[in-house]
Amino acid sequence: MWLQKYKSKKLDEYVGKAVVEEIRKWVGEPLIIYGATGVGKTLLAELIAQDREWDIYQVNDENIQQALTAANTKTLFGGEKLILVEDIEQLRDLKELGKLVDETKSPLILTTRDYSNKRLATVKKKCKSLQIKRPLPATLRKYLEAILDAEGIECERDVLEKIVKGAQGDIRAAILDLEALSIGRGKIKEDDVQSMSLTRDRTTDIYKALSQIFGGKDIQKVISSTWDLSEQPKDIIWWVEENTPRLYQDRESLANAFENISKSDRYIGRILNRQYWGFLRYANALMTAGVNCVRPERVNYIQYMFPSYFSALGRTKKDRNIEGSIAEKISPTIHVSKKVAIKEYIPLYSVLLKKKSIDVEELTQTYNLTDEEIQYLVS
Repeated sequence: MWLQKYKSKKLDEYVGKAVVEEIRKWVGEPLIIYGATGVGKTLLAELIAQDREWDIYQVNDENIQQALTAANTKTLFGGEKLILVEDIEQLRDLKELGKLVDETKSPLILTTRDYSNKRLATVKKKCKSLQIKRPLPATLRKYLEAILDAEGIECERDVLEKIVKGAQGDIRAAILDLEALSIGRGKIKEDDVQSMSLTRDRTTDIYKALSQIFGGKDIQKVISSTWDLSEQPKDIIWWVEENTPRLYQDRESLANAFENISKSDRYIGRILNRQYWGFLRYANALMTAGVNCVRPERVNYIQYMFPSYFSALGRTKKDRNIEGSIAEKISPTIHVSKKVAIKEYIPLYSVLLKKKSIDVEELTQTYNLTDEEIQYLVS
């Protein structure tokens, strides 16, 4: 896909010469890189590491407490490492982040798209900041024109202007839109843009969409096959994941397909966490065109299967209802939320009951539990 093919391979190729000049002066002190989605914050960090021959150690909520150890040690061969913490506004524990900023002996880069977030006030005081602005329309247009030249594709100026305007400075979005329009064409015309927006089938269903994803020849129809489904993207991806190994028997094709499914899933996660629906275009392109473009020469066409994940949810619905009922009864007494009660206290009571460390009758009376609920805890 063009996103990978045409992304900057070296720091000097990065879109934004002023940014590169600032980075050349950077000596490794804690740095916050901030800017809108799609402007290239992560790419810049990767190019810096490549340029200086550093390994990258990525930090998130799960490993932030271990990050300080990593930040104060060299690599296996004694080299430097870049500590990268993305989307810091989403971190739960900013105190740990502040400690990392204070004590790191390794180069440290933080990224955020919400620089004005009040939660970041303390961290911002300790770091140098670098803003990556959305590229000017003229800059983005020039970048897209270079891609078209490399691909040997002509594009009417009005079409290019529409792509640039629609992307609103999001380089990734612009490249995806351009690629979708260009596939199968030597020249992109105004009519192609109009036809692309008119190809939506209002009567489509998930099975028709799957037929396009796994067997479609027109990449625009493949991408648009999911646009009018009643299913949400987070559900559609389960259908794609379930059926890909059934149709793709070639190992390389299967691996490539699942790599794109995984990337799509990450974007869906970002949509749910950030409520930023601009990521949908990436998620959709990866789960549709990303799977379609890597299909093997021979596809094992069979009847599409309902996702086993949904079947499992159906089988466990009764258990989840019982858990919810127990949590609703115990949470007011122990002063925690239902979610915490389900995650921490129900497993605890279950273990205590099985070990006979607490009395069944006492627990039943304390929380007014039913026989079915007690049976669930001891089973």
